[in-house]
Amino acid sequence: MLYKGKMIGFEKKISLLLMFLFSCSLAFTQVAFDKNVVFLIGQITDEQTGAPIEGQVINVDADHSYSPDFNYSSTLVTDKEGFYYDTIPTFFNKGALRITTFDYLNKVHDTTVYFRFVWSESNFLFPDLQLPVQNPIVIPQANFNVVCDPSGNNPMEIQFFNTTNSQNIISFLWNFGDGHFSTLQSPVHVYSEPGVYRVNLTVTVPATPFSNLIESTITKVINVTFKAYYPFGGQIFAGYFPIDHAAAYLYKVEQTKIIPIDTAIFNDTLGYYLFPQLIEGKYFVKVDMLPNSNLYNEFLTTYYSNSIMWEDADTIFHYSPYFQYDIDMVPASVMTFGPGGIQGGISFGNGKGPACNVEILLLDNNNLPMGVTHSDENGLFNFNDIAFGTFKVHAEVTGKNTLPVTLTLNGNSPVFEDVQLFIQGDYVSGQVNAISENDFTGGIGEVFPNPASGNIRFTVAFNEANLLKTAIYNNNGQLIRNAEQNIYPGQSTVDIDLSGLSNGLYLLKISDGTNEVTKRFIKR
Repeated sequence: MLYKGKMIGFEKKISLLLMFLFSCSLAFTQVAFDKNVVFLIGQITDEQTGAPIEGQVINVDADHSYSPDFNYSSTLVTDKEGFYYDTIPTFFNKGALRITTFDYLNKVHDTTVYFRFVWSESNFLFPDLQLPVQNPIVIPQANFNVVCDPSGNNPMEIQFFNTTNSQNIISFLWNFGDGHFSTLQSPVHVYSEPGVYRVNLTVTVPATPFSNLIESTITKVINVTFKAYYPFGGQIFAGYFPIDHAAAYLYKVEQTKIIPIDTAIFNDTLGYYLFPQLIEGKYFVKVDMLPNSNLYNEFLTTYYSNSIMWEDADTIFHYSPYFQYDIDMVPASVMTFGPGGIQGGISFGNGKGPACNVEILLLDNNNLPMGVTHSDENGLFNFNDIAFGTFKVHAEVTGKNTLPVTLTLNGNSPVFEDVQLFIQGDYVSGQVNAISENDFTGGIGEVFPNPASGNIRFTVAFNEANLLKTAIYNNNGQLIRNAEQNIYPGQSTVDIDLSGLSNGLYLLKISDGTNEVTKRFIKR
């Protein structure tokens, strides 16, 4: 596999690969490389001897059960070394291909291979098949198996095992495809760089009364990589039963970043999810009901380890195939009914529009969930018929640090009708009842650093002396502190001490007596 992280000789490898792919009796006039490219390299061999099967017809078709919109179909024929090749340009980020062929008894043999474009714009797939042969030739046939990284500390190291069906071999000649050779029976070879290599083994066996020396050759394609790929999955339950209509979301953990990778949709009652062809590493998985489920908003979004917030979820350390990452979805609590209500919306910052189908949690003072809803296509959400009390409105967005909005419902304030949540950068923040951030005016600059732990500052530029007023409000709109200072003509820097403020989101109002600007900043 060729990785972006170390593209050693990329153009040369692609050129050599295409040469051997399309020089093998394969009509090839033009390759139209779109955004992503799938390289299919498979081999068909005799299941008894390992001999290549020439002239075998192979059907390649898109597997719509995995990616319904991806369409592809082709018919290929194996060459004298048993190989078949295909190059598939596509704009789809993921998909699956079903490889099908028939043996001499007209029995179907098939396999499914998956591709996903996250770490590279090319995928190399190796769907090999072994078939029974009607009249196998009973002569020595060169053959071998490989074990990658036998020592466990060098992915470039490959152990080759001779499996030729003869005990009387006189000589071995290995060509590792990178300009290096060996005459050992089962050598170990260390490649200098990752890539796709054609490895050739030629064996010689002694003469018999009926023939001279017999020489047999086998060629195989191996993929030398820094990273391995494995599938994983599990089963998801809502109460005692598997889920019906839901989605499993996959996230890759890369240092401090959590990157969305894939989504698996359920439309049956079995509750199984599968993520194939995943590069080894660390992952999160979460599950949420879809709007067409009878259980929608009756169960909370739940992560692997049965947690409702991503900070509490268990990281999946994915270094081998595993299919028991099961999840029991957490049921939503039943709220105590009352005359209170909370309405609002959630959107992406910088005017990027509403955020739909985001889970909004209503938490009590102990951060226990008292209710759940989801934003609609316009980003709107609401909680109705709530008993009076103090609550936190929390948007659960994987990988984002959420600063919940705290509200107290009572006889004086039974309903909050304008709770606004914003997804921006690494944070989800909010505001209540039209305390908002406007575009700055005139010569008032941005607040920095933001987030801040000590002081914040901003620049102002006035043509004449002026009295500048600043006021800090918490996320509930309560005034925390204010100050005034004289500003002289020209550009000045204003510092504000944040000592004594607890961590969280604040609003800074800046006024010159005529214009007023509101800025957000985070204290941490």
